[in-house]
Amino acid sequence: MMKKKKALILVNPRSGRIVTRRLAFSFGSDFRDTEYEPFIRLTTGPHDATDVAARLSKDFDLVVCRGGDGTLNETVNGVLEAGVDVPIGYIPAGTTNDFAKSNGIPFDEDAAIRTILEGKPVPQDVGLFGEGRYFCYTASFGLFTKASYATDQHIKNRYGYAAYLMGGAKELLHIETIPLRLDADGEVIEGEYVFGSVTNAYAVGGGVLKFPPDRVRLDDGLMELVLIKKPKNPMDLVRLYTDVQNGVFDEEYVTVRHGKIFLFDFMGASVPWSLDGEFGGETEEVAVQCIRHGIHIMKKTEETP
Repeated sequence: MMKKKKALILVNPRSGRIVTRRLAFSFGSDFRDTEYEPFIRLTTGPHDATDVAARLSKDFDLVVCRGGDGTLNETVNGVLEAGVDVPIGYIPAGTTNDFAKSNGIPFDEDAAIRTILEGKPVPQDVGLFGEGRYFCYTASFGLFTKASYATDQHIKNRYGYAAYLMGGAKELLHIETIPLRLDADGEVIEGEYVFGSVTNAYAVGGGVLKFPPDRVRLDDGLMELVLIKKPKNPMDLVRLYTDVQNGVFDEEYVTVRHGKIFLFDFMGASVPWSLDGEFGGETEEVAVQCIRHGIHIMKKTEETP
């Protein structure tokens, strides 16, 4: 009998609307008749997925995580910390799941598992934030950024994407601009902005910001920089919101660049960041760069976002 490969399955019991231990352990039966022998681990709190993946991924042929984008972020950080090129499977069970949308990974749990088992490892770029902290698809600051990680998890589970809008709407009442000097692959950009991000995705924020598919590749060694200035009046705010949802970028308010290395200088201010929807710390200066083919994601290549 051929020796089975080993799959480490990390399950976040807090993500999604209905999660129980029995559901988590049902993954054992899903993988039982496959080429993989499953080893299932429930995460116990923040950073646990990172710690477990960092310690154990070198001993496995596949690492799977079930949870939201934050759980995926932790898992990827752990795998990269371990320094192994083990394929990663994703079973989305969070609120927005932007990474899954960009990669054509189904939201249906059974379909997502089939994608892992029937797909193949596809190289994908990741971002490096500062030294030693990675993100899968977006690092952002400013408007709506706080809402992504400050909204209570129970509210996210109950109201889904609307929870982010509820949290972000409060910020609209107190929009403050952030002075910034930025070096984008040698081009210097200066101004005051209400939002900024470095992204490797077709859409972020549950679709608040979308890129035309022909302007983005997930494996080209480049990431997309977006900087948004403060609208002059409520009508411009509405128009700006509608435009970015449709992948239209008015240069009066929106700066978009494609690049490898972005050096942010917030002119002495300490600015909070969100990495894949989770709090990423505060910085006055930080380098954000693209790591080409940093990970391999299990997916069916014929599926398009």
